Amino acid sequence: MDEGFLIEAVLRNRVNKILLERLPELGLADAWLVSGSVFQTVWNALTGRAPDYGIKDYDIFYFDANTPWDAEDANIRRVAAAVSDISVSVEVRNQARVHLWYPNKFGIAYPPLQRYRRH
Repeated sequence: MDEGFLIEAVLRNRVNKILLERLPELGLADAWLVSGSVFQTVWNALTGRAPDYGIKDYDIFYFDANTPWDAEDANIRRVAAAVSDISVSVEVRNQARVHLWYPNKFGIAYPPLQRYRRH
């Protein structure tokens, strides 16, 4: 599988395409469409299924050092309003906050994540 196939497969999913087109306008720092909506769409392309088969939600991760819950909640609400016309569940999470909730959810410490920087 090459990069061209991967991109073409991901864009077969109408919702992925819409979210990727809108991502720059959502006002999220270092935002990415990630997780099941990407790999499940590719798997669907490889197995001949509908592009959105088996996808329960669409995940957008971003990285913002502003970590209070109310800042993330404001982003979650803003994105929900911006994508309400496509009638799917979109989960938005600030990866800079993972270390704050991870120990309570999984019982082990998790170091603060660092922003990914392309070279």
